Amino acid sequence: MTLVLAGHSSGGFEEGIYFASDSHITQNNHVLVKGFKKVIEIPIRVKGLNFCGEWFNGYLGNRYQGACSVAFAGSSLVAQHLINSMKNHLTELFPTYYNGSYQIVMSCETNKHLRQTDYDDSMFLDSHLDTILTAEYVSQVICHSIEAVLNKAREHCSMSRLFTAYQAEFILGVQCPQTREYHLYQYEIVPDQELGAKVEVTRVNKNELAVIGVKKFKDDALIELEQCKGEEKPSEKIFRFLNSVIESETSIGNNGIGKPSGLYNLQGSILTRIGFER
Repeated sequence: MTLVLAGHSSGGFEEGIYFASDSHITQNNHVLVKGFKKVIEIPIRVKGLNFCGEWFNGYLGNRYQGACSVAFAGSSLVAQHLINSMKNHLTELFPTYYNGSYQIVMSCETNKHLRQTDYDDSMFLDSHLDTILTAEYVSQVICHSIEAVLNKAREHCSMSRLFTAYQAEFILGVQCPQTREYHLYQYEIVPDQELGAKVEVTRVNKNELAVIGVKKFKDDALIELEQCKGEEKPSEKIFRFLNSVIESETSIGNNGIGKPSGLYNLQGSILTRIGFER
């Protein structure tokens, strides 16, 4: 089990996205691992273009490097495989011109990659390329990365029967390279009668919370957030709430969530731990 809560930070150094997370990995209420980090950075890299005059000589290096943050809940084995898929997709993005527009495409979309040929020197200017990577696109890549793994899993014809093994949830925090605004998304693998499983995506607005894992605490967490007043930071309020829930669950013998707990803040492309409790 897991409990991760995430929301929009506000004010000063902590402006961005915060994550409050437990760190237990358990099986049948037995603790297997304490201190497991459930919030991580994932790099975002967009390939550079190598032109010799008007001749496109292939992709070279990176014209953009950044990062987003992802939290997970569910089977750590399955989640790690899904996170690897996210990393593989987000670290190999390609600028291109396709169907009459400048776009960013993934490594698996080879039919959309630029071909080695001549392009007019009025094309592929910074003004064309600097505006095509957005938070929404990063969210779409995360969703595609999950779906790509599910598509492979369907080949084994066991998804419906073993659905619980594939269940996982994720939270994405990212700053849009264009607007500099922060965005929060939640992903859940849910059962589907036809496909066996599918991905549902929810955008989490300001003054709302993304909660994955033990969702029964979401309503109480939202009440805590609404009561945040004055100079009190929402992140600190939610971190105290997380720790109180962990202590309450531990006191009655539920080990599904546990300390050490961590409070993290994503600012720009940097994820920093700003709180810790043993």
